[in-house]
Amino acid sequence: MRIAVRRIGARLGMAAWLLAVWVLLWGRVDALIAAGGVVAVVIAYAVSRLPAVPLVTRIRPLRLAVAVAELAWDLLASSVVIGWHALRAPRQVRGAVIEVSARTRSELVLLAVTTSISLRPGTLLVDLDWERSILRIHGMPVRDRREADAARDSVMRTERRLMRALVTPEDTAEEEERR
Repeated sequence: MRIAVRRIGARLGMAAWLLAVWVLLWGRVDALIAAGGVVAVVIAYAVSRLPAVPLVTRIRPLRLAVAVAELAWDLLASSVVIGWHALRAPRQVRGAVIEVSARTRSELVLLAVTTSISLRPGTLLVDLDWERSILRIHGMPVRDRREADAARDSVMRTERRLMRALVTPEDTAEEEERR
């Protein structure tokens, strides 16, 4: 029964998200737009297999605020570094594809990590192996092994921050198995 309630809750979460996007696309809210959105959501579920919204068992607001602040700092710092290299010697900037093994098994946390690193200038998600939780990112500037390791460590720090902020059933089960 608990699993069924979770599944229904996850589907309702996705339906609410789709309805919100529908309303945002129209730019205003009235009864006709809301009814049309509900019809569009029902049709979308009928003709496709939409994913469920991954559940979060607990959000830690303080840790989430720290993760957001650190993301803002990462955005600023990476913008400065990329800007410096672009102005100083754009033809000499090198990049590398770096493989990062994620600890999380939560799709939500992986999505948050990949979004976070893709927002940063100089970093881009190239590939994600969902089954093995392996991210392949393109990072720049990367001139040597030390800078590649620094880029990998940066992604892993982002993952740790988000795992602390967003507690998910998958990561909770993983922690209990390790004990």
